[in-house]
Amino acid sequence: MFVRFRQTRHRIQVSLVETRRLAGKVRAEHLASLGSVPNPPSVADRIAFWRRLHERLARLGNRLDAAAQAKVMAAIHARIPMVTADEQRDLQLENARHNAEFYEGLADMDGALAAAEKELAAAEKEMAVAAEQRAAKWEAERAKSAAQAEQARDRIARLERGETVEGGLRPPRTYADSVRICLAAGMTRADIKHAMMLARLPEEMLPSLHQASLEARVQAMDKAEKAATRQTHQWVRAILTLAELPPEELAKALAADEPPDASTA
Repeated sequence: MFVRFRQTRHRIQVSLVETRRLAGKVRAEHLASLGSVPNPPSVADRIAFWRRLHERLARLGNRLDAAAQAKVMAAIHARIPMVTADEQRDLQLENARHNAEFYEGLADMDGALAAAEKELAAAEKEMAVAAEQRAAKWEAERAKSAAQAEQARDRIARLERGETVEGGLRPPRTYADSVRICLAAGMTRADIKHAMMLARLPEEMLPSLHQASLEARVQAMDKAEKAATRQTHQWVRAILTLAELPPEELAKALAADEPPDASTA
């Protein structure tokens, strides 16, 4: 019984083989695969290989006694050495350093995204305040118009009763007069056109139209928020890429006044 190593360009395959003589000829019989490692193996590769090797040898306990398993491990150790305590410590230190750098960069990116979200929330609050102010303005205008409408209705009732009412002798209000009044109240010509289109719609359609308008505004805000988030992600990736550049390449990138392509980072 012996350990066979098959080496390819990228891996080393290990198997357990037993020789037997059949009909006067020596034949090799494959007993078990003991795993494989990259060629050449790193410390992490060797740790993983030896961990799986012990598991495989434990499953072969009914065919290999302790002495045979010791010979197998010695043969493998000569080709794929067991990891020493110093190597394990060096690997742990390297991984800890990589983790520290990775999570520090991730923390910086998360902080930048959090700041962007706070700015977006502040902008949304400002938009909400501005919308409330506009709503209050139009509510005040509505109250004025409602009062004037009530006065006009009162004049109608008094005139129909035959009472004497002063004023009201100027020419009837024209379309141009209505437009001038609306413009003076702060409406734009686009607002006036929109109001006229709404006035032509059946009244039962107005609630659904209002709901559709609100949904369209929310979708537009969501689209703008996603666009701002994507831009923030791009700049954060660019900043992280700059941080990884050697000093001379960083100087060139800054001199070009353009961030490196974050998509290739």
